[in-house]
Amino acid sequence: MSKTFKLFGSLLAAANLVGTAVADTVKMTGATTVLNVVISPAKPAVEKSTGHTLAIIGSGTGKGLADLVEGASDIAMVSEPMEIAIEAAAAAGKKVDPKTIQFFELKKDEIVFVVHPSNPVGKLTWEQIRDIHTGKITNWKGVGGKDLPIVVYSDAITGGTRAMVKKIVMGGVEYGSTVKAQTSVKRAAEMVGADEAGITGVGKGFVDLSKNKTLDTKKLERPLALATMGAPKPPAKAVIDAFIKEAKSQ
Repeated sequence: MSKTFKLFGSLLAAANLVGTAVADTVKMTGATTVLNVVISPAKPAVEKSTGHTLAIIGSGTGKGLADLVEGASDIAMVSEPMEIAIEAAAAAGKKVDPKTIQFFELKKDEIVFVVHPSNPVGKLTWEQIRDIHTGKITNWKGVGGKDLPIVVYSDAITGGTRAMVKKIVMGGVEYGSTVKAQTSVKRAAEMVGADEAGITGVGKGFVDLSKNKTLDTKKLERPLALATMGAPKPPAKAVIDAFIKEAKSQ
């Protein structure tokens, strides 16, 4: 056997070993805010640097944690502090023990409240926002606006942004029965952009300045993070580390 053939055989074997090492598919589900703000923009770079393939579904924080606990995903995307994320998981029908979860913060984000650009209201207190979301205030004239019934849109029922607004802004009081829950935060912002009576709370990155007007109110900051059940396995840990690095450079 020639030296050239032996060398080719060795290289081929090494390539096969490398292919096996990078063949892992890491499954990620959860917060659409994390997906849109951090994960999607960095996905190509993370797949390239880690060698792993990412299978990603934006399903809301609660569903992401439920998937994680059930073993249907390797990493959950979370868009609020863990104690609030646990409440979102409960809304998705899954009880989660926070002691079993490892939390990896990617970056800080801000939730803002937006209305249609034609709405003359420019400022609301958290108390007014709470009363609007619970149905106590039902007309814009009640807060200095037009004589127009208010239409409240929200993140998905299992979404982290919805859970964060309920916990922090609304003091844990339940949303009113007329609130129109959407499939995602992005969709909620789009609905307000087409409805002069609309209002919603969204991550700052979802605001379309041509279609949304941001209200002046108290600042509401939250972490965007990834979570695993216990210590992440090597492929998931490599992906998490890569996203943390990418988030710092964004």
